[in-house]
Amino acid sequence: MRFGEPPTPAPYLSKKDQRRLLGMVLTLSFVVFAVIWAAQPSTWYWLVPPDNETAQNEDVAPEGYGGDAPLLGSENSSPVASSPFSNSSESNSMSLGSAAVPQDWLNDVADSEMGIRVAEQDAYYRVLAHAQRADEDFLAKEARSDVLHVNLIRDADRYRGLPIAIRGTARRIEPIGVNENNYGVKTLYEIWMTTPDSGNDPWRVVAVSLDDRLPQGSDVSVPVKVTGFFFKQYSYASQGGLHVAPLLLAATVEPNIVRKVAPSGTGLEPYILGLAALIGCGAIFSVLVYSYGDWRFKQKMAEQFPVEDAEAKRLLEELPNQKEDPSLFHE
Repeated sequence: MRFGEPPTPAPYLSKKDQRRLLGMVLTLSFVVFAVIWAAQPSTWYWLVPPDNETAQNEDVAPEGYGGDAPLLGSENSSPVASSPFSNSSESNSMSLGSAAVPQDWLNDVADSEMGIRVAEQDAYYRVLAHAQRADEDFLAKEARSDVLHVNLIRDADRYRGLPIAIRGTARRIEPIGVNENNYGVKTLYEIWMTTPDSGNDPWRVVAVSLDDRLPQGSDVSVPVKVTGFFFKQYSYASQGGLHVAPLLLAATVEPNIVRKVAPSGTGLEPYILGLAALIGCGAIFSVLVYSYGDWRFKQKMAEQFPVEDAEAKRLLEELPNQKEDPSLFHE
């Protein structure tokens, strides 16, 4: 007995199989796009609102400058690592960043002195002009935000000339007089402010310009932020006697505006949850349709090719258990 060769299947899929394959591709594409969409943090702000973000303030263009100080962030900026501050105690020495003011500018600066001494005026206006023409992005990146009020009071030499960023509440904002100088500084503003770490002990900030949104007066209360160079411990008189405050020299002082984000008041939650439920039902429906199609295909094949001969059916069932015997396939 010789069996004939099985018919060669058609080299293409039927229309039904093509539709099924296309549906699988579309479903997979939808899953990929859904994963990308879900990976974005902003997608879930309606459910878990983000922290409050600080609003970006408008840039303040610096005025012209006629000094010889290099521009921070430029190729000609002086790397202070090559001329670090020398301290009497080795434990007080530290590696300064490239944004710090060069040490030779501050040789005549003395702490705990009333006002600005005549010997300090050149360094005073030079650092102010330097801060005014510094690159804002570079200065913001290099500024120290971990320096506390007490650090500058206890160890001024360690931090002198470093850019320091602080945020707090301004208590007094007033213009002050400007002496004749060689660095093009024409206007100055004095800001007395407190920070969460300073308590009732103030900071004194002197800035070349002031943001137009800030009020002026001897009794104000407005949140501000400033990045300036620590110059000295400034001594001032008060009702309790002489006190000392850190003096920062800055280009400008800006309001510290906080943009509050609503917790979940978008009103889109029901629609998003409904869309998620619809997508889930669609996925379950697709699985059921594919399963039903497979079952229908098996039933159709069984109807087209029924096994009516009981003897042939028995032989086919026993065939997997029999060893191969070539004589059975030849006459």
